[in-house]
Amino acid sequence: MTAARVLRYDDIEPMPWRNGQGVTRTLRAMSDVGGWALSIATIEGPAAFSVIPSMQRVQLAIDAVRLEIEGDEVRLNSGEQVRFTGEQRVTGASAAVSSRVLNLMYADGAPELRLVVARTVPQIPRAAEAVVVLAGSLETGDETLGPLDSVLFSGSPDHSRDFAGRGAFAVVLPRS
Repeated sequence: MTAARVLRYDDIEPMPWRNGQGVTRTLRAMSDVGGWALSIATIEGPAAFSVIPSMQRVQLAIDAVRLEIEGDEVRLNSGEQVRFTGEQRVTGASAAVSSRVLNLMYADGAPELRLVVARTVPQIPRAAEAVVVLAGSLETGDETLGPLDSVLFSGSPDHSRDFAGRGAFAVVLPRS
């Protein structure tokens, strides 16, 4: 059986980055069972990302963002993503006044994860570990989630999981 935990973006306390150059809202901490973390970070100006050895990182742009990874510029529009290691030197800058990004991190040697963007509810795979509403709304059980709200799953896959709604959704999945 799968347990679902709904998180409201506005209810999550923003915390400073490890290096103090930005803020993040943690959806799932690395210390939770499974060895991966998920957060939404806000970038307001040029900010160096923390170096986190032995980690794999995937960053999905919620808002357009500019990154510099080991000196190479990467521009991400909403819904686009990039992978990099925790050892790489990365600087991020908002493409506007402020940008938000979804960060997925997992330890080297842990089962590999990926982020996909589902544009319709039927595209959300049953194997989802987490779903973050990027736009629109998602109904799950008695809950209606709005933009940046999320639902995290634990336990074995539940093939009876039902979703309804319209929008765009970031989905954490095991790498296949």
